[in-house]
Amino acid sequence: MRWSALGTAGHTVPVENTVALAQSALAPTFGAVRLTDPVDLGGSARSQVLRCRVERAGSSAPLGAGPDLPPTVIVKRFLSDAGAFVRETVGLDVCPGTPTLLAQDQEHGLIVMSDLGVLPTLADLLLGDDRDAAWDGARSWARALGRTTGGSRARVAEARSRLAAAEPWDADADLRAGVDRLLEAVAGGDMGPDADAGPEGHAAAARRTAVEAELAAALHLRAPGAAAVVSPTDTCPDNAVLGPDGWHFLDLEGTDVQHAAFVAAYGLLPFATCWCVFDPPAGLTDMLLAELTAGLAEHAPDVVADPAWDTSVRQACALYLVLVTGWLWKSTVAGRELVGPAGRSPSYRQLMVSRWRWGALNLRADLPALAAVFGDAAAWALDQWGADVEPTGYRAFR
Repeated sequence: MRWSALGTAGHTVPVENTVALAQSALAPTFGAVRLTDPVDLGGSARSQVLRCRVERAGSSAPLGAGPDLPPTVIVKRFLSDAGAFVRETVGLDVCPGTPTLLAQDQEHGLIVMSDLGVLPTLADLLLGDDRDAAWDGARSWARALGRTTGGSRARVAEARSRLAAAEPWDADADLRAGVDRLLEAVAGGDMGPDADAGPEGHAAAARRTAVEAELAAALHLRAPGAAAVVSPTDTCPDNAVLGPDGWHFLDLEGTDVQHAAFVAAYGLLPFATCWCVFDPPAGLTDMLLAELTAGLAEHAPDVVADPAWDTSVRQACALYLVLVTGWLWKSTVAGRELVGPAGRSPSYRQLMVSRWRWGALNLRADLPALAAVFGDAAAWALDQWGADVEPTGYRAFR
């Protein structure tokens, strides 16, 4: 789940209109079919997602599972983000371990894909009561994510060419905003006109310089070269479902070509841009990174064999932490609860304290200035907001 999709808004597009468009999109390949009994699966403020039953046109009998169409399909219509439509279609086409793309309507931003059914997610396991199931599920998820992340040169080139039609993301602006918010936390919220005056102001300026220098050294990851892979990017615990044949990855609207270290960061942090963020038990993230790296090694062995691989993964984590700080700052300061589903997610403040503490503990060797800022930000948050913002662990491991 991407941060811009948190929270939903009422759909302004009638369901019957979306269903009709989906039927038309399927017709050239599969002939005349009827989609019935649409169930709204939630989507987001930007998309409408339906599960529909498939019938032969002119018959009330369901379409049998055969070589053409399954008994049910998922219809996803992007209401306000043409780039997400491009990214999702590329992801479904290029990344293994994802639903099958059955039809698309570029004009209306509509996709029809195979329905994997109602299956447990990684979030369900981590927030459940079975410790062994959660640990084993997380381990197999990490290996599957490494395998799903495309490493062939042909696949990367194809995806890069097709993704050129998607609007680029202004990562530099988001990183600058994240740095500003981090330093604002360290300054106790004081970023007014006099914040740079006097000795304290000079110390703050020196700290900013040191942080920006460390981040600049990590920006080589933005030009991945031979380490480029195709990734769904939004590989959060609720976007992976466990079927009889293993893990499948959903919601590919963030699909991109990126350095493999950004994928591995989802194991080490863990779950870089997700709502399902609690303090992991000892050994979990090391195991996740090892399994994810092993999965990547099956098709990108040179990438993970690079002596700088571990450092690159930590640098990717640092960039994610800065970005998330900027993205969630307003909600964190406002004290908003429920980053994700009610009863299953931390508050924004708990999430940020957990992230800042992780950075303080795990980045000291590679990015000491940034690690110190994360530590000071966590201390400021606890002093400002009290013990209620103390992170908790995943339910399955408590």
